[in-house]
Parts: sequence; structure tokens; C-alpha cells
Amino acid sequence: MDLLSTLLVCSLYGPDPALVRAITANSHENPYFVMDPAVDTTALDVPADPKTQAEALARAQDITSHGGKPLLGLLQLPPAWLTVFGRALPDAFDPCMNIAIGSAMLSAFDDECAHGKHPRLAADYSPSAPAHRALSPRRLCVIRTYGDAVGETDFEELITLELSSPSPAPSVPDPSDAPIFPSLPPHSWGPDCLLVPILPTDSPVPLTAALTQGPPP
Repeated sequence: MDLLSTLLVCSLYGPDPALVRAITANSHENPYFVMDPAVDTTALDVPADPKTQAEALARAQDITSHGGKPLLGLLQLPPAWLTVFGRALPDAFDPCMNIAIGSAMLSAFDDECAHGKHPRLAADYSPSAPAHRALSPRRLCVIRTYGDAVGETDFEELITLELSSPSPAPSVPDPSDAPIFPSLPPHSWGPDCLLVPILPTDSPVPLTAALTQGPPP
């Protein structure tokens, strides 16, 4: 399955598919992408991206062994998010699983932004500012919340640049062509396997705060 079909089948964030696609561009559209957000990539010779799951796991474990917090796969998932959804590290490199988890988090952050739980994050929004022309206050809030959660300091700049860059519109796959019901043995990945409550619906604790405290009992 190509990336667009995978996004169509696996994304749980319907309001802004362009944002999901922009995040995958930030990871070079590489399902085995691994980065250390604490490293200044402009000042170092960064090794080539992993090309296999084994290489990706080795890179992630090396970063972790040195006290780092790697970001994994297409939507740059922190390992803590995998724990919240009851998934193991290798699952981060399954494209559908990665997109489902990352887009589920985008949906949760979008809900927090819509209900004013992060007013600071869009406080300096200015539609006349060049960096904000492709954004709404809510979109900017979601981008900043996601960037803060993954710990990537230049996430906002990179994603807003990607969203504002003119590019030819990709052909959108027909939903009937997507293998939503593949004639294969049952899989352990996919949105239907991820729709589990992260927090009680009446929880006063924002998801970003809950993630720092660990998954609920």
C-alpha cells in the first residue's frame, strides 16, 4: 500500500489530512525514520535514515541507551505513546499502526485546543504573519501541542513551512481501492485495534499532562 492509501485507511484525524501528510514529509516519508530531538542536526553529520526495521530498532535503542528520547516512524512517535496504546517498540515502524497512533493523538490534541485547554499555544497568532498564512488559531495550537509533546523544538517551523509550500495536489486514492478488508489473516494493527480509552471522558487532566504521568491504571 502506498503512503496516500495508508493515510486514507489508517488515519484517525479527519479534520486536517494535510497536517498528517506534512508530518510524514518531516520524517522523509520513511516508515523506519528515527531521530533524536535533542541533537542539533545542522551542526552534526547525521547518519543516513534507517532502511529496515532492524536498523530502526538499533538506532532507537542506541539513542535510548544514551539517555535520549527517540522519535519513531512516519508521525515521529515518542515511545511513551506506544506504551499508552499497549504497543511494543517495533509497532512504531508499521506504517498503519504509526499513523493510527499519531493521528489519534492529533485528534485528542485538537479536542483540547477546541475546548481552550491550551490558550497560550495560539496566543501570538497573527493571520498577517507570513508563517501563519496557512494556519488557523486551532491548527496552530494543534501543531504546537504535538511539537511540545514529541519534544522537537523546531517542529512548528518545519511543519508550517511544509504546509505553506506550494506543491502539486496529489491524486487521492479511491476509498474502494483501499484494502480495508484484505483477504489476509487478521492483523493486529489498524484503527479498529486502537480505539481504546486513554482517559475517562470527564477527566480534567489534558492528555499532554497525562502522558507525562504515564498511562492510567
